[in-house]
This record gives sequence, structure tokens and C-alpha cells, in this order.
Amino acid sequence: MNTDSPTAPADPIWRKSSYSTGTGNCVEVAPTADGVIIRHSKHPDAGTITFSYPAWAAFVRDASNGDPTSANGVASIAKIGTDTVVGSLTAEVELRFDEGEWSAFLAGAADAEFDFGVQVAA
Repeated sequence: MNTDSPTAPADPIWRKSSYSTGTGNCVEVAPTADGVIIRHSKHPDAGTITFSYPAWAAFVRDASNGDPTSANGVASIAKIGTDTVVGSLTAEVELRFDEGEWSAFLAGAADAEFDFGVQVAA
């Protein structure tokens, strides 16, 4: 599996937006002691991207604002047609989400489903 973090936990607890459809294809997010990992539930072998908590907060803010690139220093956000591609800036990991998957993630982010409280503020 491609990953940009060799220290990613072996068994992270993945969560998805409550707005995700019943198909289970979505952006999956797992908080860790040091940050947040994302992956595509339909393509878990495509790899993961790991963010520190401050970088995650910047990523969610930029994604929510529709900014095509992110100042988080970890991943870029790009639109290709109706898909959204999240690409690692440090490894060859590219996660591609269709419009429904990305919309569900953004709706969950708007409801603070991926706000990990004091960890993000740190």
C-alpha cells in the first residue's frame, strides 16, 4: 500500500461522513495521536495521506471554501471534471473522489464531523 506516512497506525479507526451514501464509497478519515489520515474507502490500496492536526484544519478549511490548492503543505486539491483529486505533496499518492463522495465529505465537514476538537487547535 502506498502511504505518505510510514508511522501510520496499523489499525486506524476509520470514519466517514454521515452524509455518505449506503454504497460505502467515500472519503474515510481516521484521527491518530499525531494527526489525521485520509483514504478512499473504495480504493484503500491507493494509499493514505497523513496530516498533522494544524495541516488537517487548513485542508478542511480550504476544501470547504472550494480552494483548488491548499496551504496545508501536505496535499493539493484539484478538480478534474466533476471529480476531486487529493494529491500528496510528499509521496505518489493520489485519491480521486466523485462528486457525490466529495459532496458528502464537505457536508460532514460543514457539520464539524471531522473537527477533532482540541487536537486540531493544538
